Amino acid sequence: MASLIQLPEPIPVLRNPFLVMHLGGWSDAGLAGEGAAAFLGARLSTRTIAAFDPDELLDYRARRPVVRLANGIIEQLTWSAIELSVAETAGTRDVVMLTGPEPDFRWQAFTGEVVRACRALGVTEAFGLGGFPAPSVHTDPVQVLGSSVDPELAGRLDTVAAVVELSGGVQTVLEQRLYEAGIPATGIWARIPPYLAGGAHPPATLALIRTLIMLSGLEVDTSDLETAAKDHLEQVDQAIQERPQIARFVEQLRAVTDEEETEFPSGDEIAAELERYLSQQPPPDDGDQG
Repeated sequence: MASLIQLPEPIPVLRNPFLVMHLGGWSDAGLAGEGAAAFLGARLSTRTIAAFDPDELLDYRARRPVVRLANGIIEQLTWSAIELSVAETAGTRDVVMLTGPEPDFRWQAFTGEVVRACRALGVTEAFGLGGFPAPSVHTDPVQVLGSSVDPELAGRLDTVAAVVELSGGVQTVLEQRLYEAGIPATGIWARIPPYLAGGAHPPATLALIRTLIMLSGLEVDTSDLETAAKDHLEQVDQAIQERPQIARFVEQLRAVTDEEETEFPSGDEIAAELERYLSQQPPPDDGDQG
């Protein structure tokens, strides 16, 4: 059977590279992982070196191409793509990135091909990015948790202090397959306030990037992202001040995070109202959100 990906010849020569992966479609509350991957791709000026065969991996009825129409003329079709890209950094380590939608089919074959590509590129460590909703409030620092097959790797960060069973994503499968291939792999997960889980939450993206810097030694300027996070929190605070219902919900949630026995309603309606408010806010003057 033909390979799902063809690496370029010659293979790029990289310095002690590590893999960063975000495959959309599973858990990414606050768009934390998506935002972090986009930030890295732009800030590091990554270049695509190979793409996986989408006909073998994606269900186009679920991921239809985007059609650009101009006065009835079809100008462009944009297809979903799962890509490998690389960046030579100013620091001591280069970066390999795996981005795109989570495959719909052939997970075993796909993860095997990712392992093969990582070996060919000399990847020495891997990190997955994502976010999940959890009892927390936006005024607290974003907590980042770890997951790994290796307890020592997971223990570099806080972990969920419980035994849980949940539906897994392909990134978790990749963490296991990479570890079995001798490539240490860690999942990096940001905890997102439930009322901010549905839209972009820049503070969570910033927390993921800072954690990645700590674990990998990556050198990257985060000042634009810090500004975006600060502006976002100011918008959230303004929305809460103007909407007493949201303020009550946040206070009740704060009580829960402080381990008080408090009953509170579902945050779905609160989140929807807050997202509607934030979507009406004008962009910052500089237009640069990182």
